[in-house]
Amino acid sequence: MTLQTFDFTDFIDYFMPNKILFLNTIPDKTITLKNNEDVVIIGLITKGWVGERNLTIKAKGRGATCRCLFFILGANNYSYSAKIKAIHQASRTKIKARIRSVLTDKSSCSIEGVWSIEKNASGADTYFSHHTLLLSQEASTKTSPFLEIKTDDVKAGHSASVGKMDEDALFYLLSRGLSETTARALLVQGFFETELTAIDDEKIKDTIRDAVSGFLSQTHS
Repeated sequence: MTLQTFDFTDFIDYFMPNKILFLNTIPDKTITLKNNEDVVIIGLITKGWVGERNLTIKAKGRGATCRCLFFILGANNYSYSAKIKAIHQASRTKIKARIRSVLTDKSSCSIEGVWSIEKNASGADTYFSHHTLLLSQEASTKTSPFLEIKTDDVKAGHSASVGKMDEDALFYLLSRGLSETTARALLVQGFFETELTAIDDEKIKDTIRDAVSGFLSQTHS
């Protein structure tokens, strides 16, 4: 797998040989992929930003692939607002973005996904999802998916959900002797785990799990 070089300044680490770019934000960038390029972007995001960030992914070359996984841990009054655009411009391209948000306090998250498959992009495979877990009454989220398909023979889909902590599951874990912080951490990790299983690098997985534990140790329900 090859990875195009981008001038990202907000990165946590760059893991070789798996060639995964590990960021601490949704980058305000345009990425253009050539033939058969394969890019994996993983974001562990805790600090918000002012305004809206715009990430555009253009699969310009045949067989180009981009997979994005963003994990947002929102607290205080941080805002996480972004528009992610995926543009399939060649055949047999793949662009998939999966976002999981856990929000507490007065934090807010707004993600707009704009997915486009052009006429000459037959065989494209594209997907967008944003799922949110709210840990406070004042936290809020919004998801706006848009999908434009101009050709046949493609795979395309999107999904979104908003939910709260499963109180029955929390009660069960507490009854088994776990502390509330540990129990909540396990439930949030379970919420993230569906996407974590797609990550091969164990160091990245552990970093995300540790971040969840640290995040919840400072969170008051």
